[in-house]
Amino acid sequence: MPYLDNFSGNWTAKEARHLLKRTSFGITEMLVSEAVSLGLSGTIDQLFEQSPLPEPPLKYRLDGTGNNEIIDPDANYGETWINGLPIPTAATDQEKNKILNSRTRSLYAWSFLQMQNAGISIREKLTLFWHNHFVAENINPHREFFYINILRTNALGNFKELTKQITTDPNMLLYLSGSQNSNTAPNENYSRELLELFSIGKGDAVGNGDYTNYTEEDVVEMAKALTGWRVRGLNNPNTLTAFFSNNKHTSGDKNLSHRFNNAIISENGENEYKDLIDKIFEQDECSKFITRQLYIWFVNAEISSEIETHIIEPLAEIIRDHNYEIEPALKILLSSEHFFENTFCMIKSPIDLMLSATKSLLLSAPTTSILEEYEFAVILHLATSDIGQSIFHHPDVAGWKAYYQKPLYYKTWVNNYLLPKRLQYCKVLVTGGVLLIDEREYTVPPLVPVLLIVSSITNADNPIVLIRSLANQLFNYEISQNQIDSLKDILIPGLPDFEWTIEYSDYLGDPSDTALRISIENKLRNLIGTMVQMSEFQIM
Repeated sequence: MPYLDNFSGNWTAKEARHLLKRTSFGITEMLVSEAVSLGLSGTIDQLFEQSPLPEPPLKYRLDGTGNNEIIDPDANYGETWINGLPIPTAATDQEKNKILNSRTRSLYAWSFLQMQNAGISIREKLTLFWHNHFVAENINPHREFFYINILRTNALGNFKELTKQITTDPNMLLYLSGSQNSNTAPNENYSRELLELFSIGKGDAVGNGDYTNYTEEDVVEMAKALTGWRVRGLNNPNTLTAFFSNNKHTSGDKNLSHRFNNAIISENGENEYKDLIDKIFEQDECSKFITRQLYIWFVNAEISSEIETHIIEPLAEIIRDHNYEIEPALKILLSSEHFFENTFCMIKSPIDLMLSATKSLLLSAPTTSILEEYEFAVILHLATSDIGQSIFHHPDVAGWKAYYQKPLYYKTWVNNYLLPKRLQYCKVLVTGGVLLIDEREYTVPPLVPVLLIVSSITNADNPIVLIRSLANQLFNYEISQNQIDSLKDILIPGLPDFEWTIEYSDYLGDPSDTALRISIENKLRNLIGTMVQMSEFQIM
């Protein structure tokens, strides 16, 4: 496997940044230094280290009586609303909506806090991967939490077992009509998506109702094997559970097509769906299918015949050999020469973009209060939604187009409408300004601690060294002399280099000089605010 040989080059900050950017959401220079110290194998081990699941989301706003205040009387401020807190039956429709909106914002903010605070860990990046793979419509924060909790719990685990859990998850049963699938009223919605999107892929059409990997006959027979599953507790989201009703189940054997070697799924009641999934996963194409998805998510959207032969097929074989545990194959991919050759070919997703801005610019959620911490994350959620990536709300069951729609793939994140917004959001974090999100104005003060960022740069009094160091941190590669000259003109318009050297040195000599500090700070904000708008910051 020459393409998958372990990376043999020098392990430096450049390689560490590339690995961390692709496997987590944004990085800090402190994390880069930690990864450099750990080495490649140590960093890979740290990325896949199992850690306890996070505590559930909290109620972060106090109740009030104003029209715009949140009313959630059964949840205490600073405590979770997840367990044992159904929506009060006596509440008016308006009150119920306020409670649901409050808990939804809490969940979405909490989700961004997990991504922001993950450190050297691949779990959150994989959680979002599975969230995009097993798409389910979410209309209730309780359902959303239990669904994402399954994905997070199994993020580093077994693809086949996760597929089984998702198949009988109440949220998925409701979304793809599995709870309506019965012996008297068969519904093929889930069986079709199970094959086409979740496990094996359709492949090319080779005949009427016959595709490379399955037939329409298989969709029908598999739907029969999945009959009988129901959902109870719709009026209390915390007690929402799936159960099997044998009298709603289609009895007898189910006969699959030649695509599955004419296999028979024998009658097995509530365990029949497991037998079905096991049979699907006996096909080699399942391992290739998920390997391609992982490759697009972590490496590159372009899969040539050469990549198929030298990357996808050997990794798929490793996945099969480990009974669909994805960790061994993914570790090999992320440690490979090939992975470190595929740099700067991925346009950052909105979530990657916003969190790379906050983390690389040392902008973290306030910890002075739960309210401020969650409100910080709410803004991130609203911003990423506004530029095309809203968690829990995919455009359709196939997920975000950037990961499946040929030939654009990642390019779907940018167009004439979205790109100016992306640039504006990045700059406002640095310089401050007004963001218009969902027709509501958010005034954002200059948040990025520019002086702290620059304080870690040796010889920052030299404008060329300063700009190159910032480019290495923000872009992870050197920029051209023309770009350096243009950026220097942003920092010290029309002035010789020594003017910056003198002014910055004077500031270091007397940081209590308010006027001097403000002058230096404004120059740095203009410089960094310009750099995060450059195309180099949009890719990784």
